[in-house]
Amino acid sequence: MSEASGAKGLILTESRNLRMASFFLFYFAQGVPSGITVVALPAWMAANGVSDGQVGNLVAWAYFAWTYKFVVAAFMDRFTYLPMGKRRIWLIGAQVLMTGGFLGAAALDPGPTDYAVLVIVTMLVMTGGATQDVAVDGLAVDVLPEKEQGTASGFMFGGQAVGIAASGAAAGYGLQTFGAQTTFLLFIPVLLIPTIYAVIMRERRGEKLLPWTAGKASEDAADNFVPKYFGMDGQFMITMRSLLKGSSLWFILAQSLGRTAGGIMTPMIPILGTSFVMMSTAEYTSTIGTIDLITAFTGLVIGSWLTIKLGARWATFAVMAAYALLMLFLMLGQEFWVQHPVFLGALVCWSMFTLLSSICSNPLRMQLSDKRVGATQFTIYNSMANLPVALGAAMLGWLGGSENLQLTLGVAGSLWVLSAIGYALLRMPKAEQVEERADIDEALGGEIPARVN
Repeated sequence: MSEASGAKGLILTESRNLRMASFFLFYFAQGVPSGITVVALPAWMAANGVSDGQVGNLVAWAYFAWTYKFVVAAFMDRFTYLPMGKRRIWLIGAQVLMTGGFLGAAALDPGPTDYAVLVIVTMLVMTGGATQDVAVDGLAVDVLPEKEQGTASGFMFGGQAVGIAASGAAAGYGLQTFGAQTTFLLFIPVLLIPTIYAVIMRERRGEKLLPWTAGKASEDAADNFVPKYFGMDGQFMITMRSLLKGSSLWFILAQSLGRTAGGIMTPMIPILGTSFVMMSTAEYTSTIGTIDLITAFTGLVIGSWLTIKLGARWATFAVMAAYALLMLFLMLGQEFWVQHPVFLGALVCWSMFTLLSSICSNPLRMQLSDKRVGATQFTIYNSMANLPVALGAAMLGWLGGSENLQLTLGVAGSLWVLSAIGYALLRMPKAEQVEERADIDEALGGEIPARVN
C-alpha cells in the first residue's frame, strides 16, 4: 500500500500517517465533552461549595453515558451505508450529535449549584461523545493492521488527552469567568473541524464521498459485514462466542477492578486540589490542563514504547502497579502533598497513569475483538470499562471522600493491586487459536469471513 493518501482524496487504508492523524483528531474531539464534564464541572462545583457526594455523582453520570453505547454499536455493525464505508456515515452523524449536545447544554445554561440541570447537561454532551467513540473504535478495528495497534492507541489516547486537557482548562476558565452558556457555545467551532474532516475523507479507495457522488462499496468492507443479527452466523452469536472466551472474561475482570479504582479517584483528585491544597476552580483546571497537555505528548511516546517493549499486557500491569504506589504515597504522605509543588508532582503522575492505562490496554481490546462485529465487541469492552468508573464515582460518597481519606485511598489502592494481578495472569489467545475459532465459526454458521489480523 502507498504511504501517501493519494491524489484522489484522503483514504485511510492507503496511508499509515493519515490513519494516525485521523485517530488523533477524532479522539481529540471526543475528549472535549470529557474535559468539560469530568474535569471542569467537578472543579467548578467543588469550588462553589457543592458536596463531595454530588460532585462524585456527577462524574458517575458522565461515565454512565458511556455504559450503554454497546446498543448503538450493535446498530452500527448491523446497519450502515457500505458505499460510503462501513463506519463513516455513522461517524458523520455522531459528530453532528455531539455538536447538538453542546448547543442543548448552552440553551440550559446551568449554574454551579444547579445539580439536576448539570446532570442533564452532562448526559447530553457525553452521549454525543460516546456515540462518536463507538464509530471511531469500530473504524479502528476495521482499518488498523495489528502491527499498528499499539502506535495507533498512543495517537488515539494522546489525542483524547489533549482534548480533555485543553477543554478542561478552557472550560474551567470559561465557567468561572463567563458562565456555562458562553463556555459551551465557544466549543461549537472546535467540534465542526472533525465533522468537516469526516465528510471529506474515505475509508477505502473507490467509495462514495457522499451519497450522491460516484463510488461503490469495497470488497473488504462487504466481506466484514454481517447482514443479519440472529442465527448461528449472525452478529449476536459471533459476538457472544468471541466475548465469552476465557481470555476475554479474565480481561473484563482485571479491567473492571482498575476502572472502579479510577472512578473513586476521578472526582477525588479535584476535591484534593480545591479542598486540601486550596486551589481555585480556574487554577486547578488550568494546572491539570497544562499537565495533561504535556503528558499527552510525552505519554503518546512512552505508551507506544511500553506496548512495543513489554507487550500490551505487561505494560498495563506496570501502570496498575504504579497507580497503587501513588495511592500509598497519598495515604502516608499527606503532610507533603498538601504543599503545592508536591501536589503538582502527584497530578503529573495521575495524569500520566490515566493516559498510559488507556494506551496500554487498548491493543488488548482490539486483539480480542472480531472484525466482523468490531464496533459491538470493542464497545462492549469499553462499556464494561465505564460502568465500573460510574460505580466507583458513586462509591465516593459512602466511602466518606475527603472526610474519610485513608479509607477512600486504601480501597482505591487495593483495587489497583488486584487489577495488576489480574493482568499478570491474563493469557491472550495465540494466532493459531484465532484461526481455529474462525474454523469453528464457519462450521457452525456456514461461510463466514475469517478474522483478519
